[in-house]
Amino acid sequence: MRKKRADQTPSKTAKLLTVLAVLMAVIMLIFLGRMVSELHRVFARDPYSIIDYDLQQGDYAGMVTEYYHRGFDVAPFSGVREEEYYIAQYADAAFQHQFCQAAGNTEAAGHFAEMMERARQASGSLAAVTGDIDRLLESIPLYP
Repeated sequence: MRKKRADQTPSKTAKLLTVLAVLMAVIMLIFLGRMVSELHRVFARDPYSIIDYDLQQGDYAGMVTEYYHRGFDVAPFSGVREEEYYIAQYADAAFQHQFCQAAGNTEAAGHFAEMMERARQASGSLAAVTGDIDRLLESIPLYP
């Protein structure tokens, strides 16, 4: 008579192959996890690099948007990007100064001129960029 399959025990070779298959599956899962984390690291970007990109492109309005988005106007911080945020603060004050001059509001224009000067002094090595912002605003005519 034939032996029933339930009575048979797996051979040593079958046990070894099962262990190897499970081990390979675990190793594959580890490598998959490492691959996904590496892809995430490569494609993740510094959220604060936006203001640096705007500065390089001369997009001063974008810098002002990021300035308010990051809350620098409420709680200035010190760090690597601090000078860039002071340039954005200067651009914001310069835009508003230009607007107040065009509107004939000399009191507010004076206030924004003071803000411009404080931001220029705090901008450190990037103070030369304030000249670009001034040239940009000089090209915009004031309409009374």
